[in-house]
Order: sequence, then C-alpha cells, then structure tokens
Amino acid sequence: MTKLKSLLLVLLLFPIVSNAEITVEDFFKYRQADSLKLSPDGRYLAVRGEVSGKREVYILDRKTKEIKQRFFFPQDYEAGTFYWVSDKRLVVGRNKKVGPLDLPAQTGYYFGGDVDGSDKYQIWPPRNKAGASTSLPKGFRVVDTLDSDEDTVLTVMYERGYPGLYEFDVYSSRYRKIDTGAVKGGSILIGGDNKAYVSIGVDEDNQDLILLYLKNSEGSWEKFAEFEREDGMISPLQVYDNDSKLMVFSDVEEGKAGIYSIDLKTKEKAPLHILKGDASVEDYIYEFSYNSPKIVGVERQPNYPESTFFDKDSKVYAIQSTLESAFPDKVVDISRPTRDNRFAIVRVSNDQDAGSFYLFDAKTNKLSFEMKSFPWIDADQLGLRHPVSFKARDGLEIRGYLTLPKGKEKNLPMVVLVHGGPYGVYDRWYYDSEAQFYAYNGYAVLQVNYRGSGGRGRNFEFPYYQQMGREMQDDLTDATLWAIDKGIADKDRVCIAGASYGAYAALMGVVKEPDLYQCAIGYAGAYDIEVFKYSDIYERESGREFLNEAWGYDNAEFAYERSPVNFVDKIKANLLLIHGTGDRRTPIEHYEVLTEKLEESNIAYESLVKPNEGHGFADEDNRIEAYTKMLEFLNSNLKK
Repeated sequence: MTKLKSLLLVLLLFPIVSNAEITVEDFFKYRQADSLKLSPDGRYLAVRGEVSGKREVYILDRKTKEIKQRFFFPQDYEAGTFYWVSDKRLVVGRNKKVGPLDLPAQTGYYFGGDVDGSDKYQIWPPRNKAGASTSLPKGFRVVDTLDSDEDTVLTVMYERGYPGLYEFDVYSSRYRKIDTGAVKGGSILIGGDNKAYVSIGVDEDNQDLILLYLKNSEGSWEKFAEFEREDGMISPLQVYDNDSKLMVFSDVEEGKAGIYSIDLKTKEKAPLHILKGDASVEDYIYEFSYNSPKIVGVERQPNYPESTFFDKDSKVYAIQSTLESAFPDKVVDISRPTRDNRFAIVRVSNDQDAGSFYLFDAKTNKLSFEMKSFPWIDADQLGLRHPVSFKARDGLEIRGYLTLPKGKEKNLPMVVLVHGGPYGVYDRWYYDSEAQFYAYNGYAVLQVNYRGSGGRGRNFEFPYYQQMGREMQDDLTDATLWAIDKGIADKDRVCIAGASYGAYAALMGVVKEPDLYQCAIGYAGAYDIEVFKYSDIYERESGREFLNEAWGYDNAEFAYERSPVNFVDKIKANLLLIHGTGDRRTPIEHYEVLTEKLEESNIAYESLVKPNEGHGFADEDNRIEAYTKMLEFLNSNLKK
C-alpha cells in the first residue's frame, strides 16, 4: 500500500498558551479532556473531561461544536466508561469519585441519552426492577453495537458469577441471554458473527491458575490450556479471519513472547510476531477499519515508546507513518474510524503534552485540532524526560526516567520519586504531572523501575516478590548514588518521595540510608505490613493470598523486619506525611502507628491529614493543598 502523499494540518481554534507562570493548580487539576469518541456516523463527538471538579461526559455536534447532551452525576459520583451504542445514543457508566491513586470505582449503574436531549435515564439496573437488584445479572460491558439494530447491543454481564453474553435493548432495558462462559468470574471473547468463542479466567479453587477454554465443533466449551500466572500467560486478543482463528499474546515459552495465531479448528498455534527484548506490550494497533479492526501491530516502551507493525500492508501503517512524520518526537494513537472509514480521532502526546486531540479525515488527508488535555500548560516551559539505565550492585540492569528542569543538567537538588504498586506498576516516558511539577520548580526528578516493576515481562516481576526493603530498596539507593556520581544531583540536596508503596520506600530509604537523603515525603503510605489486615486488599481471598505471597504477610518475623515503622530510631531526615482518613487501600492506621512511633522516639515530622479522603486526594482543593505543602517542604530542606 502506498503511503499518503501529504497531510494538511488545519489547526482550528488551537489554544494560545502564554509563557505565564505554571501554578500548582495548573499541574494538579483534572484534564479538560481525557477521552474523545466519534459517533459511528461521525456527526457527533462524545467528550469526557473535568467540569466543576468532577468528570462528566458531553456530546458535541462535530461541525458546530454545540453541546447536545450532558451526563453529570450529583454528590460524589462522576462519569466513567462511555459507549456509543448507535448513531444517536450514548451510554455512560456512573463511577464513585475516588482518589488519583485508586482504580476507577464502578457502581454498576449505567445511563443512556440521545443526542437530541431525549430519552435520558437509567438503563441498568432497569428502573422498574430496582428492588430486584440481587437477582439481576451484575456488571455491564458493551462488546458490539449491532449496527443492524440501533436499539440493541451485545453486552457481557455476570449471573451467579459466570460471564454471560446478552442481547440488550438500550431503551427498554430488556435483555436475553445468548451464551454463558466456562469460567466463573472470567471473561468471554466474541467473533465477527457475535458468538462466544473464548472463555478465560482464574480457577475458583486456585487463584494462581488461569483456565482458557475454546468452543469445539459441537458448540461446547473445551479446555485448551491452563497455566500459572508466574509461568506465563496466553491472553486472548481477537477472533479473526472469518472467525476461524484466535489471535493471542503468549509468553509461556521462554524467549518466545509474542503474538500468535491459533487455528480454532485444529488448535495449532503459529507465531505472527516474536518480541525482541524484554519490554512488555503496552497496547495493540488496529487496522483502520470500522467493521474489521484487525490487530496489525504492537506498542512497547523499552526506553521511548515505539510502534512495531507485523502487517505493513495495512492501511493504518501508511496513515500512522505519515502522522508520525508530521509530529516528530510524539506518540500518535489512532482510534477506530467511523462507519464509512472516513473520520477518526487522533491523540498526539509526549513527555511534555498529556494529549492533544485531532480529527483526521481519511478522504481529504486533513487533520483538524479539537482540544487538549491541559490547554493551560505551556509545554515549552517543561523539562524533557530522559530514559536512564545503570547496573545495580548485583549486576541487574535497572531502568528509569530522569526529568530535568529546562536548561539545567548538573548539581541539582533532586527528588527520587518512587512509583507505587509495587509489582507490575512502572513509570513510563509519557507526561507525568508530578515529575513535571517538581522539575518546573527546579528539581531533578529520578524515577526508578526497580526490580518487581512492570514493563519488562514476568521474569522482572514475579521472582522479586518479598524483596521490598531489601533488594528492591537497594535499587533505589543505587539509583541515587548513580545520579550523584554522574554529577546530576547535589549529594547534600536529595529527597526521596512517593505514594502508596512509594511512601513505604521513602520511609524505608531514610531508615536504611540515614545519611543519603535529607528528607522524605510519604503520601497515602504503607508503613507497617501487619496493618494490611485493615486494607480492602485483605477483604478478598485473592487479596490475602497476594499479601502472603508478595508481602510475606503471614510471616510475622518477615513482616516486622520489612516494616519501616519498627526502625524509626534510625531516621535522621526530615519527614512529611500526608494521608486521608477514608483510605481503604492503605488505611489511616498506617499513618497512626508510624506517627505514634515517631513521637515515642522524639522524631519531628510535618503532616497533612484530610477527613474522608481515600487513596490519594480526590478533592481538587485538597490535592492542590497537598502538593503546595510538598513543594514548600522540599524548598525548605533542599534549596539552601
């Protein structure tokens, strides 16, 4: 396929951002837009963004930009997932508003509304069955909009724990079950004929065992594979080629992680693309097609983000290649096009831009600006994020990112900013509000993907369970010493900070290395492994198994030795502790036992506690107050 010959950039209504000072509020208020979706006919644009302190979804006429419909939820609820279910109707999920460190809190309630402002009401659970909610299927996920019937969609919901495929009327809320998955609590994958072909989930009796079922020729479920999570996975991606093949990601064979095709009749597996290096797949690239969006490539981030196509004859390869030429040093993401394969939303981003959204016209090759995530931030004033790597003391290669103040490179005050998790989570090159905030205010910011982090496959994660406070902490120490040795950081002006597990590592850092860090910041932190008994993680059987396996919770001696709260007498650094009383992930008891021990040892600390706040502060004013206090604390300790 020949490449597009030209691309005309029509930057309509592009915001003019001055070089005025960027405030704390600018960095930490919510995005103006975080997701845009075109209606199937391309006439309307649904936008999710922050309005008056909470996320809402509104529908715009694509041409006139007139607001046609809004979904705004009262009290402490906000808009979550949203779907176009026809050319004229949008469905929006209602979420509980939570802190920025928490996962979205879905409530199970969904509302529909037409673009003309009519028929806006709760569609799930059905309004006329509100009192019978215990007997209704749970969950609601649209998997196909069924273009042949504008009132009906296919959804996946759960009945007695098993995933079911349902036809669902988006006006009347009537539903009819078509099929049921094989694994309780799992998921199902459909083909182009809207039938279920794949069922996958966790074994009910063994939370570490994954079960994968495929439909056989008689239409019954047949087990295809089972595997333990730490030994690799086969992750179903897509049924394709006239529903004759299943595309999967598989890393069960050492050194052969990649994309594979499974013949649904013979069950034979063939490689489509074997990954080079250890960088994980972050996302998949789909063909520029409304009806047949086949996966044709992968997105990974070994250092900088990179796209790899295993089908270079695809139309999207030509489009993306041209767009990337138009936006050098930026990442281009192309959404599913409209039904006529003419229009699509294109998101452009990098380490200084959280996202700029454009409308791409495949017929005219024009690209017109729609909106930015943070139009009030001047990207030219922000620092660049540089991939870094070094050898840990045991020879393991550790990677991370260094964000520098614009125009400065050496002998800087530095913040070692530790990500949470810790397992499976990792820092990436993309725009990071916190890192840019500190860098803008004069600090080098070092973020380390210590062992156990995600982004480098299972062999970088699972073998390092129960290494917090030891090898994982040593990686942070070695990173700090590396930055000092390179002349980046002034050895007398270094602070370690983080949220959740990052706060654990910050406190453990000043316990283990009392002379290395001048200060530490703990935000929504875990400081005593025993206190996890009050956490929402502990409420689930799978959560308790994880705490035992990864955190050594069931080993009292281990839990004591790896909890910084028990060694506060070693601390010399100044401390700032921030917590919310409503935090269920790292409950306020973590803060309370730590501050009690600090006071017993006559160790001073600064603090900020907010009532009813959860895992990270959801209230915008509270969040701005917290980061204002963090900056003041850093300035008082490091800018000497």
